[in-house]
Amino acid sequence: MIKNRMVQLVYRTIFLTISVFGIIESFGLFAGQNPNLECFIYYTSLSNFLAFGVMFVVWLATYQHITKGEIKGCNDKIVGLKFYTTIIILVTFIVYNFILADNMFESGWNNLGNLTKHIICPLMVVIDFILFDAKQSVRWYDPLLSTVLPLLYVAFILIRGAILPSDYAGTIYPYFFLNVKEIGFSGVLTWVSILVIAFVFIGYLFYLWDKVYLENKKFKLEFKKAL
Repeated sequence: MIKNRMVQLVYRTIFLTISVFGIIESFGLFAGQNPNLECFIYYTSLSNFLAFGVMFVVWLATYQHITKGEIKGCNDKIVGLKFYTTIIILVTFIVYNFILADNMFESGWNNLGNLTKHIICPLMVVIDFILFDAKQSVRWYDPLLSTVLPLLYVAFILIRGAILPSDYAGTIYPYFFLNVKEIGFSGVLTWVSILVIAFVFIGYLFYLWDKVYLENKKFKLEFKKAL
């Protein structure tokens, strides 16, 4: 764990700079694309928007601590939401690289945008949690709560798909595993169940990491009650 807030501030400044690029690209503002709002139906875009907002709040808190002369310490703002965001955007990384891997081979600015939103920013959020967040800050039920926003997203996509007219020209189901017309409700339920189980499991791996600490050059596991 790195408690130097100057290091944290520099790292988070770099993240926010890269994240801004990804957000701008999401709206189609590079390579002659026409600006559009369809990015709001993509989990990738929403998870990156959330990560930017959360990290900006954390960046601001870090800066305020430094201006008060508090150079050593860990993040103490929106700790729970930051953990949820870490798991949520890790979903983006894993789904893109292991389920939607074909998208990695697109070219031009869009490819750079994909790398930013699906790989660089998600990994930077995870690294931030591992290096800079205080130990014993994750509660036993936080991995379960981290699924709430993704499940709300699934509900939004399914409800939206059900009410859009059949001749709608835009994207209805942004991901094949949410496409009711192609794989049916049972197929969607199967995929969603698999993803929920997988990421609850990953959430508890992060929970265990939160309880591990180094003492006398030995790793120890201690379950203190998180606030």
